[in-house]
Amino acid sequence: MDGVVITESRPSEVLAALHSSAQAEHEYLFASRDAQPSDLILVAWIGAEAVGYIATTEETDDGLLVWEHVVVPDHRNQGLGERLLLEAVQRTTPEAVVQIDPLAELDLERVADYYRRLGFAVDPTPKGITGVADDVIRACRRRSSPQPEAQTPVRAIVTSKGAEVFTVGLDATVGSVIHKLNHNQVGAVVASSDGHRVEGIMSERDVLVGIDREGPSFLDRDVGSVMTTDVVTCTASDSIATVMDLMTVSQVGHIPVIESGRLTGIVNLGDIVSRRLRDLEEGHPT
Repeated sequence: MDGVVITESRPSEVLAALHSSAQAEHEYLFASRDAQPSDLILVAWIGAEAVGYIATTEETDDGLLVWEHVVVPDHRNQGLGERLLLEAVQRTTPEAVVQIDPLAELDLERVADYYRRLGFAVDPTPKGITGVADDVIRACRRRSSPQPEAQTPVRAIVTSKGAEVFTVGLDATVGSVIHKLNHNQVGAVVASSDGHRVEGIMSERDVLVGIDREGPSFLDRDVGSVMTTDVVTCTASDSIATVMDLMTVSQVGHIPVIESGRLTGIVNLGDIVSRRLRDLEEGHPT
């Protein structure tokens, strides 16, 4: 869908509002549990409006449990649910087992029919909807008409520039972020407690806006209280053209690259433009 941006999120007022908006008319699955900070939650946006989300939990035995998958009523039947599922499953390993955990009060036959179309197998038990990540990805891509495989993937940029990403802890000060940006000559740092999971991002623009609004005291604020938490991310297999569209629609200049749920790189607008010009010169479409 054109104009849709998907961000990683954490438990927030946005999710609470989405949860409430979908309660009157459940879509596919809707669990009776609260999100934890360690869960992977992806939110779909159209402009400034949050229109759906998927909530997942990584299981210890190389699996992914999907326990909420919601699109608000006004935006259903447009492929948003499939798009959210694809984005979530791409962040695990290809061989991971993906399990759907529907709420018992739902029409389980309708739920099963929906996920069968997306590469899942179904047995008679209520929680017997499972699929292998690679199969689910292929099925979702076929249905969502992705960019042609011949287009240059983001992986080519990460391989060329290197996978190093500068991160800061959530308790670091904004002043230390400025030092890191300047010392490493980068335009953004990823906020992460462990150096692998994306919990937020801070760019030069975030720093300038904060100082303009709060003055010098902003430099003493901790990153966790001021970072952007709805982070636009991509995977290494996404095409450069797709990431350019993401940057345009979401108006961001830096997008972290996620592979199997881990931070593996970051691309900026300069990287994208440089690679696209190179491909055009060599006669390869991106």
